[in-house]
Amino acid sequence: MPLRVPETSRIRPALDMQSRRKEESLVVLNWLNRLHECLRADFPGLYQQALAGSNISAERLRAGDGLTHAQFDRVIEIVRRSVPDVFFRFMSVLELTDLGVLGYAVLSCPNLGKGMELLARYLELTSDRFVEHHEVVDDCLVISPSPTSRHIGEDRSIAEDCIAGNWRSIVLMISPNTPGRGASIQFAFPEPDYHDVIERFFDPCPVEYAAERSALSIPVAWLDLPLQAGNGIMSDMTASVCERVLGTEATSRQGAEKAVRQLLLSRPGRRMLRLDEAAEKLAMSTAQLRKRLYRRGTSYKSIVLEVRMNLALQYLQSTHLSVQEIAYLLDYAQPGPFSRAFKKCFGVPPVVVRKQSLRPQLLPTRDAT
Repeated sequence: MPLRVPETSRIRPALDMQSRRKEESLVVLNWLNRLHECLRADFPGLYQQALAGSNISAERLRAGDGLTHAQFDRVIEIVRRSVPDVFFRFMSVLELTDLGVLGYAVLSCPNLGKGMELLARYLELTSDRFVEHHEVVDDCLVISPSPTSRHIGEDRSIAEDCIAGNWRSIVLMISPNTPGRGASIQFAFPEPDYHDVIERFFDPCPVEYAAERSALSIPVAWLDLPLQAGNGIMSDMTASVCERVLGTEATSRQGAEKAVRQLLLSRPGRRMLRLDEAAEKLAMSTAQLRKRLYRRGTSYKSIVLEVRMNLALQYLQSTHLSVQEIAYLLDYAQPGPFSRAFKKCFGVPPVVVRKQSLRPQLLPTRDAT
């Protein structure tokens, strides 16, 4: 009996996701160790409390396997209740090599701009708490964060996380040189009690509080600054590994919507995938998929609803299936919620479409969200 050779197209996404999870766990373990390092002397016991509150067992920590950025976010959140300046303490001891293979790839980039591009891509795989915006204003690159819908109200911690993280990365990339003047920091919150810690962290940059928005501004000319460890050969060697960790352009932000729709439409009559299941099928992390859809102004839930309603319309107009059968086919437990969703989307209940055999163009169109 001939051996069946597995399709490489099916193997590769599984390997990519496995690589990403392994690399993510390694990075989170490094970060947890750094956090412990900066808390151990002044706040004994707090680190262990935060681990317990984040469901990270001692066994999991020793194994260093299965750790996620979401868990790290939770640890930081717990610590921050007792140590408001934790982001600046943590960032002060952080090294780019804590990012594993990606850190080495960043350090081997030819200049600061390329290194920042690579780090921005990595943000896609990290916490889905915020989205970073990069824009050029008056010869300055301005980096500002905005919280995702699930993290509205966390603007202060998000601003500290984003701006401190970017500044630390810049300092580490151009080390041993120090950033010259020309950069500035703005925080859209009043001066906190630990302002001296903040100002020391960003020295020599001026720090403004109660600004219109939170942002880090650096001269565009800085992007051409060469990195001390820049190495074209090493950069090429790590590129393929980084692609496995970061993902390819096939499922980029611009293509995420289309990829999700195609995935859902390829499973007619089957249970709708959960967000985490869809992300795994697309060889992305859950946070990565959620954030890419958010940047496109949509969400996984909205796309699922859109696909369901479009399929419902096709079934009503081209089959003899009952409304109840269509509801079950589209993974609704009861026909009632299906009928209400359909009416909200198209303005008429499904029974009217069935009875009158309305064409799609005669139906009122409305956003399914």
